[in-house]
Amino acid sequence: MAACRLCFVEVEGMAVPVTACTEPVREGMVVNTKGLKALRLARTAFELVLASHPVDCANCPKNGSCELQKIAKHLGVKLKTKRFRKVLPALSIDSSSPVFIYDPNKCVLCGRCVWVCQEKLGIGAIGFAYRGFRRVVTTFAGEPIGESNCQGCGECVTLCPTGALAFKDAKGGKTWLS
Repeated sequence: MAACRLCFVEVEGMAVPVTACTEPVREGMVVNTKGLKALRLARTAFELVLASHPVDCANCPKNGSCELQKIAKHLGVKLKTKRFRKVLPALSIDSSSPVFIYDPNKCVLCGRCVWVCQEKLGIGAIGFAYRGFRRVVTTFAGEPIGESNCQGCGECVTLCPTGALAFKDAKGGKTWLS
């Protein structure tokens, strides 16, 4: 997908790092996942992701299993970076689904939920809307998820790397909003 830009690698014979998720594998290819240029680009991309992500791990259902926490450790970047100015969205939380809650403020726009809903399951209840800083994962016409053609299967929740999508019983049988 190449949306996050976090998987930069250096490939022998190539002048600049490339994203591992989009570079075709070739016979005899030599890939360095820890090259200085690739790591610098991945760290910068990660800090940009964090600039628009509310870092409130203690109150998040994914605390301890969040991929942002794992990536920060891997790249040696603090979650509360100050390199870039914070630009936090102030979007409404959608709790209309009987199965899960969607907090678009925690979404990193990785596209996993969209992929599983559209490509793997063929439902198409969610997709991307808008561009740039306004880009969001939403339903057709921006209706609440509970009023869309969402089947409530929870596959999107399972794939979500952050706490943007969380099962309603994620914290001891009650919603994590309470």
